[in-house]
Amino acid sequence: MEAPKPEPLIFPRGVRFPRKNELPPGNEESLARIATANITTGYVRNDEGGKTFSSYFEANVHAHNVFSVFKELARSVLPKIAAPLIGIKEDEPTFGPYTDKQLAIKVLESHKELLQHDGFLEFGVTFQLAGKVEEIFIASAKYFKIWTNQPELVARIFETAGIPECRKLEFIDEYPMVSLSIDKKGNAAWQGVYETVVIAFANLPIAIRDQ
Repeated sequence: MEAPKPEPLIFPRGVRFPRKNELPPGNEESLARIATANITTGYVRNDEGGKTFSSYFEANVHAHNVFSVFKELARSVLPKIAAPLIGIKEDEPTFGPYTDKQLAIKVLESHKELLQHDGFLEFGVTFQLAGKVEEIFIASAKYFKIWTNQPELVARIFETAGIPECRKLEFIDEYPMVSLSIDKKGNAAWQGVYETVVIAFANLPIAIRDQ
C-alpha cells in the first residue's frame, strides 16, 4: 500500500483567510504571509508527554472527512466509557457525563455536518482515570488535538484515513483567519447546535469510570 501524501487542505465553510478588504489598511505583511501559507493534510506527533499522556498529536483533515476520522479515532482509542464535550471558540467547553462511548459519539454525530464546518463550534470526547487521559478534540479551526497513551494506534488510524505523518505542519490559525458560523443556507447556526447538544448531554445515562 502506497503511503499517503500531503494534499492542499480543503477548509470548512466557516474557516478561511481574510480577503484584502477585510484587513485594516497597512496590513500588507499579513497578506504576504497568507500568500505563502502551505496548509496541507497531515499529522505531527510529539512523544515527549508526561505521566498523564505519552504522546500529543495535531492533524489537518479535509473538512468533509473531519467527523468520520474523529469517529474512527473515538471508537478505537477511547475505552467503553467516555464523556462528550462541545464548546464555542475561545470559551471553556461544556462536558457531558461519562457514558457509554457509542452514546457519547452519537450525541455529537446528529450534528456532524455543522460540527465539521462551523467556525465557532468545537467538540470532542475524553476519558480520564487514575492520572491517565485519552482525549480527541476538534478545535474551532477544525484541526485535531489528541492526548493519548496509544500513539501507534492513533498513527495507524490517520495513515489508514490517508493522513500522512509530516515533519512540519501548518495550521490555519497560525495566520490571520476569519471564523464564520453558517449553515448551508448561509445562516448563523452555532447557538442552536450548542444548546441542543448541551440539553442532550443532560439526558445521557451516567456510567462509572471503573474500566
